[in-house]
Amino acid sequence: MKYEFINEFQVDVCADDVWAVYSSPNFPALTVQLLPGILKSKDILEGDGSGVGTVLRVVLLPAHGLPLPVCKEKIVTLNHEKRLKELQMIEGGYLELGCTSSMLSFEILEKERNSCVVKTVTKYEVPDDLAAGISGHLHTFLDAGIAIARGVSKYIIQQKSGIAN
Repeated sequence: MKYEFINEFQVDVCADDVWAVYSSPNFPALTVQLLPGILKSKDILEGDGSGVGTVLRVVLLPAHGLPLPVCKEKIVTLNHEKRLKELQMIEGGYLELGCTSSMLSFEILEKERNSCVVKTVTKYEVPDDLAAGISGHLHTFLDAGIAIARGVSKYIIQQKSGIAN
């Protein structure tokens, strides 16, 4: 069965500033800072940290008391014009739990001059007989997109006002 979850979160920061953070080579390290209750680490294994082909090693903290295997994800799309970034899970994580594919995308949609919508799309495919067994894990994955959008917005506002994290 294929599943797709879409979250849209409005932030009061211009789309270009938000995209600059999402497309930055520092984004993997920043996500660990922004998600201390979800991510343990996110390390660059191959590439520059932001370009297509970059491979990241992601270690999530246990979700709902259940440990999640370490995973590798690969940046498969980075479109500056559309402000779109897609990460495909290529090893471990939900794939080890039975998903046949798992992808997370972020799209920054300009709303007004100083506001935008961060659209997070989570797609995964899993055999029907395994879906119930991994649903508890997927909530962490789904919630992370919104938490990142909130954190990035706060981070940008703090940086612009000169407040240290």
